Amino acid sequence: MAEKMPRLTAHFHCHGVDVSLVTSDWFLAAFVERLTSDVLLRIWDAFLYEGTKVIFRYALALFKYTEEDILKIHHSVDIYQYLRFITRTITDSRRLTTIAFSDMNPFPFRLLRQRRALHLQCVHVQLSELERVQRELGREQRQHKDREVGLVSSESSG
Repeated sequence: MAEKMPRLTAHFHCHGVDVSLVTSDWFLAAFVERLTSDVLLRIWDAFLYEGTKVIFRYALALFKYTEEDILKIHHSVDIYQYLRFITRTITDSRRLTTIAFSDMNPFPFRLLRQRRALHLQCVHVQLSELERVQRELGREQRQHKDREVGLVSSESSG
């Protein structure tokens, strides 16, 4: 996004907006239940023909399509609210497709794979840290419970 829409990226950064909170749902469900049927069918047609790269193209195109509107919003809560419903505001599937396949060029799959690998590595690091914290929390909870049981048994015997 930073390469294709630097102003929008800076705007999100300035307001502390993490677009992955919105886009992860788009990617996981390939836009199902997010777009009008006309737009969805056009995206799926391209997706089934060309593969996953198309989903990223269209995600960027959605932001490009609404970039000027988003840049007018200056509060993070309002930006998130707008982004939640951004897909419902897209009605011109031809314009969206033109943005995705003309305005977003070049879009090398090699670059996409590299970025995916980098982000996957970051996710694995974060998951490892989360698992470590969960184990530590579990140990602390067991120790706390053991102390409570010890207190209860010493009170009942005394």
